[in-house]
Amino acid sequence: MTILSRSLFAASVSALLAGTALVPGIALAQAPAQAPAQATAPEPGKAIALTQGQIDGLLVAQPELARLPGAAPDEPDPKAEAQAQAEAEAIVKRNGFASLEEFQDASDTVDAVLGGIDPETKSYIGATPLLKKQLAALQADKAMPAEEKADAVKEIEAALAAGEPEKPSPANITLVTRNYARLSAAMAEGDGKPK
Repeated sequence: MTILSRSLFAASVSALLAGTALVPGIALAQAPAQAPAQATAPEPGKAIALTQGQIDGLLVAQPELARLPGAAPDEPDPKAEAQAQAEAEAIVKRNGFASLEEFQDASDTVDAVLGGIDPETKSYIGATPLLKKQLAALQADKAMPAEEKADAVKEIEAALAAGEPEKPSPANITLVTRNYARLSAAMAEGDGKPK
């Protein structure tokens, strides 16, 4: 499981209907040898002051959202999409959120902090230093196929060129860092890869 990023959330209900997973990657908290598509920073969303209840709710709601039924990707069904939207709204409300938008804001805020946490030290270092560390490890990786490696390097360099995102609040950094083990375990369950 991973926490949703705003860039994919808008399409998540449609994606579920199309049979795709609702669990995009957390880009910057990944090891560089993993899928190159995960080397880009999530789009910034509305930062909020997180609570422990919201993190707990995210961890419970996400796998429930991922289990929503999908439909044929080439046959959009407005009725099924509306039903999936209603089910998603019910899931997030059952897990302490007033709306899907509030759920997404909490998810984006967690993403922003995770994007700067070094998985080795489990401390917040910032997105740019983490990307530089990942780039160095990626460039030193002799086992990764050359084409895959080139794509991953290109994506990390593009993320670096975008600049350092705004630093999350110290309270949010503390809360997400304290829950890092749970969040990492949940992410590993979602993609089948250890973090």
